Amino acid sequence: MMAFTSNQVVERTGKIEGFWKWFRAREPELRSIKGQNDPLWDLALEQLHAVDGRLWIEMSQPGDAVREFIVTAQGKVEAFDIAEALVAAAPGLPKWRMIPLKPAMGFDFKTDYEGLVLDSREMWFLPLESSSQPASLGLRIGIDGLATERNSDALNAVLMMLDTGLGERIAAADIQHVEVTSLPSNPESLGYIELPELAEYLAWRKRKKG
Repeated sequence: MMAFTSNQVVERTGKIEGFWKWFRAREPELRSIKGQNDPLWDLALEQLHAVDGRLWIEMSQPGDAVREFIVTAQGKVEAFDIAEALVAAAPGLPKWRMIPLKPAMGFDFKTDYEGLVLDSREMWFLPLESSSQPASLGLRIGIDGLATERNSDALNAVLMMLDTGLGERIAAADIQHVEVTSLPSNPESLGYIELPELAEYLAWRKRKKG
């Protein structure tokens, strides 16, 4: 955990207060925002980055009686504290639920990253362990038909999907390495496990290691 000087605390507090002051003023418009293509989304992100450039926004769909506003650190562990501090300072707004860091949503969704569409229900993982670091866990994620030239995009997409499926804190704490590959023709015979079973696997692994 990073230690802050008194001046840094005062500065950070002022930035957080400034963000929520802006949010209150634009709250009716923000409640109707439809997604990242809305110009107000970019403005909200700009205001958030004035607090900390590592933070990002996710929102539930418009029209819900209570709309969720998630402040995510995109898996950057060193920014978890500021995300939590920001949400802790949120004003009481009855039509909003403010959430620090992505909660666990399970693997029952698709994502579109730079035109690469991935379905979590069709992906598999292979656990990777190191004899020199037995406590660490790596994952090789198998994606059907993945082209080598899209490995970088696929990896970025998968990292976000793990945060969403497992929850940001669990993904950061329990998984130390991630890589992607084209899914083998018979993944189960090679030790791969379907991605929707990842949370159950992590719980089993913890029990096994005591």
